[in-house]
Amino acid sequence: MKGRSDNQLVNKSLKGSEKAFREIIMRYNGVIYAAVRSILGNSEETGDTVQRTFIKIYRGLPHYKGKARFSTWAYTIARNEAINTVNRRRKNHLDIENFHNIASRNDTPEKAYFRKMSALRLENYLKMLDTKYRVVLELRYMAEKSYGETAEIMDIPIGTVKTYIHRAKLRLKELMCESSGNSKVKGGI
Repeated sequence: MKGRSDNQLVNKSLKGSEKAFREIIMRYNGVIYAAVRSILGNSEETGDTVQRTFIKIYRGLPHYKGKARFSTWAYTIARNEAINTVNRRRKNHLDIENFHNIASRNDTPEKAYFRKMSALRLENYLKMLDTKYRVVLELRYMAEKSYGETAEIMDIPIGTVKTYIHRAKLRLKELMCESSGNSKVKGGI
């Protein structure tokens, strides 16, 4: 099967060839893993998300029409599955690993409690943001991706990334002011 085009492998897979789909997996495993890892980081969930991605690719093959390159189509599925994993994680619990230095050994119990409560409040504010704004902030500040990497992962221009970050920060500030009783946002961030 080596040397066949992606479209040939897709057609063979649709006709039931396990060998053809194994070739697709071998060909795109690195791309899919990189896409998922760029969003999830070095997480225990990365391997499971990669597996779910290939299952979705397999199930989605009948819907692949060849209008976009197969690599783009597969990458989009991987990116979306990783974002879904992040959203599921957010709904289920606070991922303490994403918040640096919530408590240190030198903190008093009061300081540690204050940091933890601050992180929980931030987590709640992030949940209130539109998904695109939350994802751009997570990629840029929690996953420490550059503007270029964030743009590539989200498949949007760098200028849009900067705009989303600016709007997300303004919205976070509005939410914080609303919860503290201030109804007006003063100045930029």
